[in-house]
Amino acid sequence: MKKIAVCCLLIISIICSNLFFGCNGCSKTKGITSYEINCTLNGNELNGSQIINFYNHTENPITELKFNLFANAFRKDAIYKPISQEYYSKAYKHGESFGEITILSCSQKQTALEFDITGKDSNILKVKLLKEVFPQESVSVTINYKIILANVVARTGINENTINLANFYPILCGLDENGFYECLYYANGDPYFSDCANYKVTITADKNYVVASSGKIESSTENQTTFTKTYKIDNARSFAFVLSKNFETAKLTACDTEITYYYYNDKTPQKSIECAKQSIELFTKKFGKYPYPTYSVVQTEFIQGGMEFPALVMISDSLEPTAYREVIVHETAHQWWQTVVGNNEIEYGFLDEGLAEYSVVLFYENYPQYSLTRQQIISSCEKTYRIFCSVQDKLLGKVNTAMLRNLGEFSSEYEYVNLAYVKPCIMYEYLRKTIGEERFFKGLSTYYKLYSFKNAIPDDLVGAFEKTGADTNGFFDSFFSGRAII
Repeated sequence: MKKIAVCCLLIISIICSNLFFGCNGCSKTKGITSYEINCTLNGNELNGSQIINFYNHTENPITELKFNLFANAFRKDAIYKPISQEYYSKAYKHGESFGEITILSCSQKQTALEFDITGKDSNILKVKLLKEVFPQESVSVTINYKIILANVVARTGINENTINLANFYPILCGLDENGFYECLYYANGDPYFSDCANYKVTITADKNYVVASSGKIESSTENQTTFTKTYKIDNARSFAFVLSKNFETAKLTACDTEITYYYYNDKTPQKSIECAKQSIELFTKKFGKYPYPTYSVVQTEFIQGGMEFPALVMISDSLEPTAYREVIVHETAHQWWQTVVGNNEIEYGFLDEGLAEYSVVLFYENYPQYSLTRQQIISSCEKTYRIFCSVQDKLLGKVNTAMLRNLGEFSSEYEYVNLAYVKPCIMYEYLRKTIGEERFFKGLSTYYKLYSFKNAIPDDLVGAFEKTGADTNGFFDSFFSGRAII
């Protein structure tokens, strides 16, 4: 009887599985979304093919996938320009240049899928699946595309010394309670929101290039003219490359992580990489362990100070030495605050930027040899912020200091920097003095532990500090809403 009962249950289970979870090309697996990307770079053209094994971690069935097409922001007719007027001439050194991504095909198990380029600015690829993907199911989709790279100093583009390949491939829109969140490429801030995924990325290019990468190299081959290299990284929000024929490298190890510094114009490279090493050691001690086996610090042409990606940061080659090291610290801190603990940077940019900026304060506080004190930095922030409020009041007759707003609601980069970097930095200093050292650092480590590889919202940050026994809800609300007086 027992064997028969087991067999009957097994048959019923299979039937139910096919009825309720059946999906052509789907699999019932627990796990995480993965990307397998193959791309070939030839001049300013990049041809790519990628297999996305999408894992539905939501509670709802999904019938279509949406991907951000950030490379389309560089189109001639783009509505949302990736470069602000303030930086336009600096970004386009040789005159205007344009790029775009063309989707060639989408398929599921060799069956062509319907797709559409949509969104407010041709910024979204919408792919209709053959059948619903239920919660905890996976489905594999193949996308083939061609990208033309603009000659522009930006996250994605060809420059005199480097080729920046960040946000180049179709990347799944981040999922929130409303479904796939469509990102608009605002010139201010970092207009991104994505979930973590596992990456295996292969690039073929001119063999004279040195490659800086988000992932750890898995294999490498070359012929007379080109190389082919494969990299892997798990639990990453995106994947980035920087290529140059002029790169030199320096290496150090910190907390079991291999740090590689790629540079072409640095008279003191050991000081730069030492700064990265010290940052990883300090932030590991204060917040929690750095999760990746490698970390690439990359000098490149960039119109602003720097930019963070999983296990790779871009540092602008135009910075003075003191500012250069400070940017290395700030971008390294982003490995904790955005790479690991993520957030929607369009809606809550202050979450990661404010923590990264305050991490800079902690760095200088703990390394007095750099001759910059905690009090000096905070005093400078307070002065900067008060000048901002005064300027806004004189220009507009009012000052809106609310931090909780969409990137598109900021009138300028000046306003965004003050409310996403400067004010939150002051906020954390005041919080630290209010609740004390032990609760402050316990709150940060709790936040890191609870939301690693997840996307946090402001309430999650508040909740992490509440767990330490500190009543911080009113404190945070006064800063978020703009009621706090500084």
